[in-house]
Amino acid sequence: MTEMLLLSRWLGAVPAFLTARAGPDARVGFVPTASSIYADRAWVDVDRSTLRDQGFTTVELDIESMPASELSVSLDDLDAVFVSGGNVFHLLAAMRDTGFADILTRRVRAGLPYLGASAGACVVGPDIEPLGMLDDPAEAPGLVSTTGLGWIDEVVVPHADGIVSGLAVVDELRTRFADRFALRFLDDDQALLVSGASVSVVSS
Repeated sequence: MTEMLLLSRWLGAVPAFLTARAGPDARVGFVPTASSIYADRAWVDVDRSTLRDQGFTTVELDIESMPASELSVSLDDLDAVFVSGGNVFHLLAAMRDTGFADILTRRVRAGLPYLGASAGACVVGPDIEPLGMLDDPAEAPGLVSTTGLGWIDEVVVPHADGIVSGLAVVDELRTRFADRFALRFLDDDQALLVSGASVSVVSS
């Protein structure tokens, strides 16, 4: 059964989700790839340190430098995977180019708990095209399709309270894309909990 926690920004919902599914001392594969194109990755450091403060062990997974065979084996020793934020277009391109998209899809569908923050939440939907209003698609010049991983039927739109990008951008995204995609807007203190066929918004 697919178990996912898709976070907008803050990680308050992580302990309850992860402890129930992997225990209080879970080993979490930490994927920082979405931010690798930026010099400043402060939010990634915050995510990593927050997970550790919550009692979990993080194991770095640099999918851009690891061969696919090594990535697959590395998941054997993990209790969950956390994909942090950054540019969702770069993230999707890297996941496809390295084969991690297929590897992770198989593991998640087999029951490996998945946690994604911001870009890490967006990439699992049917398409990331609407996120071009929040992230720059030009930062992933090799991406040939915006089709997402397709684990859920909704396009997650993080930071919907406008604190990160402003409400005007969020409103314009809704106007442009609501007739083409099922959009799930999440404020920074919210997360989407997916447990099998059950989908609900929780505080985070």
